[in-house]
Amino acid sequence: MKRYVILLVALLFATTYKTYSQQDSYYFYHAHEAWEGGINFGVNSFYGDVNDNTNKIFPATPFQASFYKDRHFVVGGYFGKRMTPFWTMAIDFKFGRVSGKDKYEALAFRTSWNTEFTLSNTLDILSMCNLSTDWALYPKIGFGVYAFRTKLWNTTTGEIQNMYPDGIFSTNRNEWVATGYRCAFAMPVMLGFSYRPLPELRVFFETGITWTCTDWLDGLESSRYSFEGVWNTCVGVSYQFDFRPHRGANPRNATANDALKDDGVTKKYKKMRYKSNLGTGKPRYSKSSAMKKHR
Repeated sequence: MKRYVILLVALLFATTYKTYSQQDSYYFYHAHEAWEGGINFGVNSFYGDVNDNTNKIFPATPFQASFYKDRHFVVGGYFGKRMTPFWTMAIDFKFGRVSGKDKYEALAFRTSWNTEFTLSNTLDILSMCNLSTDWALYPKIGFGVYAFRTKLWNTTTGEIQNMYPDGIFSTNRNEWVATGYRCAFAMPVMLGFSYRPLPELRVFFETGITWTCTDWLDGLESSRYSFEGVWNTCVGVSYQFDFRPHRGANPRNATANDALKDDGVTKKYKKMRYKSNLGTGKPRYSKSSAMKKHR
């Protein structure tokens, strides 16, 4: 399954690059243009062995009690650059806890402030279709690292089943706590839409799952589900800005006259055009005897 997912992502971006590279809207921004930074807030839920949400794509609906269980606040952000009008590349990060319960197996787990860092690619479908609108609809696919530590216990007896990757007994809390962090390959696949009330300002909504290449996220190694991950739903805001290039002093430009760069309309430009462009102040067409000899 891992091979098929990675192959699908590679084919998606390769096909998109080849298909749209010939369109008029396909052009790269300058190095200092179209940088973006943003923050987002939302909730997450676990997808894997130890949970009661039956591992559906959408774990539950707001009309079910399980929809409000085992969800945690997540905060994130990103910093990147719009490479073309429809393609954005960015570094994404998220912080949040994850937990789950399995009432049939009498198991429960909880992680401590997982950290996710990924390199993401966003493709704006509406812009790719050459639609001029302030709205955007986009898939987001990336890859990176997911760091976590987890604690698994029996809900009936309270006995600790596993501490991953390690654990110690805390005398202050009078309980076993997980220590250290284990890193795993992660690949987020999300769908989002956004609106720009201002050219520089964007508000967005995103939802999707981050697949983690490990079966230890819930502290239980099991063959029931080979896929484990975290479902994230968030809203956020971003701002676009440009890094103005610094132009140092240039001896050739130091004596240049800005009036000569005008569009030929202003009086200042016409006056400087009549005079010599060498800065001598003499008329353009000299009436001296020396010049008459060369006519």
